[in-house]
Amino acid sequence: MSKNNENVALFEGIIIGLYGNWLISLIDKISFTQPLRIGGFVIRWFQPFLFLVSISSLIGLLAIGIFGGRLETRMEVLVLSICHVLPIALSFYMEDLLLKDFFFLAIGGILFAIIYSTEYLKARRPQKTSKEQ
Repeated sequence: MSKNNENVALFEGIIIGLYGNWLISLIDKISFTQPLRIGGFVIRWFQPFLFLVSISSLIGLLAIGIFGGRLETRMEVLVLSICHVLPIALSFYMEDLLLKDFFFLAIGGILFAIIYSTEYLKARRPQKTSKEQ
């Protein structure tokens, strides 16, 4: 691994650590008790489901960064990123926190954008075969 790749990996690790702390704060803000109401139909488990989708997508995105290789395409990185961010925004909307905690969401958005951009760039890089390494 070249010095530049080591620096990028270290930077990404620090940002992921900060983002992890931000996610812990996010869990504190969401009550997970707001049901989804569609007409007369109530879905009580919707917020926990959204959070599960969000965290699973983040784990998938980080797995791409760790394992790399032939596991990812740019489209997979984009889909996983959307599946991570959208459920968080929906949960905040369901709790009427979307505008109230906009600054908090903006901090998380900036951290996630840094993670997303590094993962996207990794997906764009041509993969070296074992003979080239």
